[in-house]
Amino acid sequence: MNWGKRILAAGVAAATVLLCACTNLSSTTPSASSSTGATASATDTKAPVAQEGGELFIAMPQGVTDLDPLAATDEDLINLLTLIYDTPVRLGVGSEPQPGLAESWEVDETGTVYTFHFRQNLMFADGVTPFNVDDVIYSLKRVLEAGGTTDPAAPQPEGSTPPEGSAEPEPSASPEASSSASPSAGTTEGGGEVELPESNRYVQYNSLLSNYERLDDYTLKLTMTKPGREALYLMTFPVVSATLYESSGTPVGTGAYRVDGYEQDVRMTLVRNDGWWGEKPYIEKIAANAVSGADQKIEKVESSILDFITTDVLYAGQYKHAGKTQVVDYMTNYYDCLVPNLGSDILGDSNVRQAISYAIDRREIISTVLLNHAVPANMPIAPDFYAYDSKYKQDDDLATARDYLRASGYKTDEEAEGNALAITLIVPSERDASYRVEAAKAIKKQLARVGVDITIEELAPADFYARLTARDYQLAFVSYYLDENPELSFMFDSGGSGNYNGVSNQELTDAIAACSSAFGEEQVKAAYSELQRQLMERVPQIGLYFRMNSIICDQAITGITGARQNRVFEDVNKWFVDANH
Repeated sequence: MNWGKRILAAGVAAATVLLCACTNLSSTTPSASSSTGATASATDTKAPVAQEGGELFIAMPQGVTDLDPLAATDEDLINLLTLIYDTPVRLGVGSEPQPGLAESWEVDETGTVYTFHFRQNLMFADGVTPFNVDDVIYSLKRVLEAGGTTDPAAPQPEGSTPPEGSAEPEPSASPEASSSASPSAGTTEGGGEVELPESNRYVQYNSLLSNYERLDDYTLKLTMTKPGREALYLMTFPVVSATLYESSGTPVGTGAYRVDGYEQDVRMTLVRNDGWWGEKPYIEKIAANAVSGADQKIEKVESSILDFITTDVLYAGQYKHAGKTQVVDYMTNYYDCLVPNLGSDILGDSNVRQAISYAIDRREIISTVLLNHAVPANMPIAPDFYAYDSKYKQDDDLATARDYLRASGYKTDEEAEGNALAITLIVPSERDASYRVEAAKAIKKQLARVGVDITIEELAPADFYARLTARDYQLAFVSYYLDENPELSFMFDSGGSGNYNGVSNQELTDAIAACSSAFGEEQVKAAYSELQRQLMERVPQIGLYFRMNSIICDQAITGITGARQNRVFEDVNKWFVDANH
């Protein structure tokens, strides 16, 4: 899969069902721990005491022959491998970059040169192979190669000019064919007949890397083509050993757990990595059982063969059973919105776009259609992003919606005469994502409350994609997969691969560029606040929500925090098995 900012047909099945399974929680004799960080369930009257021991049963996909974390596209596999491998930079609460294998970094005054300082005296989980910056460089080179990028630090032929940036192939405009692969950041979901090359999800930053330089065994300098934080998000790739990758038959990383046994298509057994640099996990052993698909994962967690799964099914709540299982929702990168054709006479009017946005009750849609598996959002910046400015959150307001309609000469539900507003909304109709059509029907009812008549036109994914890219529509229901670093130029810049509605506004382009080039927490927050103001006022699209997936797990698993798509085990070292359950 090409992980660059490319267009996929906006309409097919949502995220691959990300079920990370589990079963019998066999706890060893608990011992009190002085460590903190575990959180109690909201239903507990007394906070349980963190305790060591226990075995957690999760899932891994069946039929996997490649356990390379730099090429993994199945979300179950991605999550499993995060237990084994560390990254130079971790993403913490709100997707804010935090130290990982790189314990610190600094950026020069231009904002383009980052110097990373890596932890010393670390070993890979085999106990004999030391970690140093050469492993980071080896992994970085593989990320560059996966994106078809020329190594900017490689020797150049005599007489040639070293590249200023890496040469990433042009984004593909083909519909996505494989629903089993994780989508790239900055794309629209889709389906179709065209096969796309597989790659990893880190290559989207390749073109921004101008050069890298090994300064010593534990120091690496990256030079980017422009100022900003992209170097930090680039450095979230998993680090594999330069010497062990080719020779080892099983994954060997520097993460919280190490592989203790592996039988393909049967089981992978993990135990705590005593040499890990972070806080020691409480759970002693994790067994990943091979499962054939989403249905089997549900069956195995229901029958207590598995202790822990993740899923994107909307009805996950039905698997919550008092005293047995709990359900924990977590944010994904999937964002649904209404895209107005700015070239149309009606939707080129910002008053009309404002009226539609204020008339939509996002929480009602989330409650009735998505069964509360989403977070309302009126723009493509996740509400849990650390630089999100909550003052630009928008709730439904029918009075304001009517005022905007009247300002453009349209009658509302309160007037008997005048120009009635009628709009056609195109929606991709796909069996595995039928909620979109249901959401469109809910929107139709809501807009009728202010006198707007919506006609829903359901289209096959390929037809929807063709109409969308040809701008042969008035209003479209579009689903995007966004990066945790909300870089929105692909969506709103002229010529952007996801700019389906013809947005062309220099102030908005400049605001997006300011966000991209900002570094330092205060500067980042100020830049995103200004971008949110622009999006709120101009309404180039009408946001609906970010979808959520669910963890279904044994009630005894305590302290689950920090889960997000592709990193549900982010804070696994804080989890423990409560022997009282």
